[in-house]
Amino acid sequence: MTALKIVGIVLLILVLLIAAIILYARYRLNNPTDRGDLEASLDRQVSKILARDMAYGLVIGVYKDGRSFTKGYGSLLKGRSIPPDGNSIFELASTSKLFTTSLLQILCDRGVVHLDDKIADLLREQITLPSSAANTTLRHLATHTSGFPSVPQSMLDKMQDEDNPYKDLQTQDLYNYLETCAAKKSEGSFEYSNFGMGLLGHILALKAGCDYEEAVQRELLRPLGMNHTFVHIDSHMQDKIAQGYNEAGMPAPIWTDTVLTGAGSFLSNASDMLLFIRANVDKSHPLYPALSKTHAQQPGCKTGLGWILPGSEEKFMGNKTILWHNGMAGGYASYIAIDSVSGNGIVVLSNKSVDVTGRGSLLVRVVNTQSWRQ
Repeated sequence: MTALKIVGIVLLILVLLIAAIILYARYRLNNPTDRGDLEASLDRQVSKILARDMAYGLVIGVYKDGRSFTKGYGSLLKGRSIPPDGNSIFELASTSKLFTTSLLQILCDRGVVHLDDKIADLLREQITLPSSAANTTLRHLATHTSGFPSVPQSMLDKMQDEDNPYKDLQTQDLYNYLETCAAKKSEGSFEYSNFGMGLLGHILALKAGCDYEEAVQRELLRPLGMNHTFVHIDSHMQDKIAQGYNEAGMPAPIWTDTVLTGAGSFLSNASDMLLFIRANVDKSHPLYPALSKTHAQQPGCKTGLGWILPGSEEKFMGNKTILWHNGMAGGYASYIAIDSVSGNGIVVLSNKSVDVTGRGSLLVRVVNTQSWRQ
């Protein structure tokens, strides 16, 4: 037998072995064993997150079978033993984009705005937009199909503080960019844009007649009883906030922003986020009719309004009917997912700037396949 044939046989065996491993993994994911103790199964997965130094303190919130459950792991302070709980507050970062798109839908239902309103018309009293933004709509902003860059270069040039990059931006910086809309592409293609979502929050605040945080509080958070979810930190909340750490494990401050707040500036805790999850999955909830509209796949898009549809990774793991979002700032990471079929939901809050999306997806699988201990 020639060396070439031997190499070919070896490669074939390797391919078949890899295929077998993938098929077996898929079989195990699609045919899980219910061990009858959801909490213990969550503990096992979270222990892997902590063992790999992905977080120092972490809180899981689960909504399943009409029951809300929170549990904290690790510590609020690195090297100490101060376990977090459902009341511990973390920075949500981009996960709070869902509050912006929820506000959008609520105002649409009330007739204040419409998804296909052009931003040029809505901002007519503030600025005249160039032709490149003449056809950009609120729907484009809410689905990351506006063509706006993630953050315009003119704003990046002002973001000199790596530990708190958005703090030096002013509202005039937003309008200065909109005068030219430099580097803006045509609408239609998905391109994740913090600027676009921040602009959406700004426009909604203008239409609501108050600042962005107050608009979200008034229309969404207060009706849900989310009393520990906020942008501006009051002194009585300070001691509940988990210390954040960057990827290298160094203490990091909370990011502050007064311009692109709609892109992800809220802080919250797991208990509050479960109220938001419940309103998105409980059909009897007063806000469900509005919030459920944000779940629908938008025309020509891979998202709902804010919510991200399951991709190949989620589908491979059996999470074919989930909607999710994640977030990461200088010292925090977060993940939220709801399952439109099972009615389950989960939130993961971490005090380290390490992405928890993959682990969050695994935890969704645990929630959907494991039952509460009787």
